[in-house]
Amino acid sequence: MDRRRSSRVSVQLPVEVWGLDAHGRPFSDSAIVTNLSAGGMVLEGIRRHLRPGVLLDVRMGSKRSQFRVVWIGKSGELGMENLTEQSFLPSTVLVHCARAASAC
Repeated sequence: MDRRRSSRVSVQLPVEVWGLDAHGRPFSDSAIVTNLSAGGMVLEGIRRHLRPGVLLDVRMGSKRSQFRVVWIGKSGELGMENLTEQSFLPSTVLVHCARAASAC
């Protein structure tokens, strides 16, 4: 049984990310969202040294949200928790996409 609070969808979405790295230096990088839900996302492409708990701002098109890094994978993936009220995609769209993907 899946313990996730919201449906997840595999995606390939470009975003802009900015914040402070593990050394306190500001950065701004392009990245790719590979997995998205109303509560968080998995991000690839950040080549900065980061630590769990750091807050990052992420912009997708005209939408902007703040995320907390929850985990860092060996291949540079970042598991991130959404700290803002709204996700990049409405939760109804995410649920529909997740259902359609699981039917395949």
